[in-house]
Amino acid sequence: MWRLNTENAPVLTRADKILALVVGLSAIGLVLYGRYTAEAGGVLIVELTGTAPATHALSNYGVLPVVGPLGASEIEIGPKGVRVISAPCVHKICMRRGWMRRAGDVAVCVPNCLVLRVAGAAPLDAMIR
Repeated sequence: MWRLNTENAPVLTRADKILALVVGLSAIGLVLYGRYTAEAGGVLIVELTGTAPATHALSNYGVLPVVGPLGASEIEIGPKGVRVISAPCVHKICMRRGWMRRAGDVAVCVPNCLVLRVAGAAPLDAMIR
């Protein structure tokens, strides 16, 4: 039979619990701050293999048809940003990307040779010197 030795077990003090709470709340705050303060892009760049890149303002709402080697894809520009609403590819990964609104967001449809990019400087993940 196993017995738990409680004589040498560590005890959390009130200060330890407060410190853990402050660290946890700070981490959550930093994640939310980074998510909602990223630079919003203002221009969508549509790149299709064999053609010059086209730019569209994200303030002009509507549906853009783009014809690639597999067929037509439809891109929606709305108040939430830009997204692919229909694509002729099999797996529809570009559609599952969802809304893009921040600078540096990218959606790619490899079978249809289509790249959608929100223009602007992408936020840095890391910097090494």
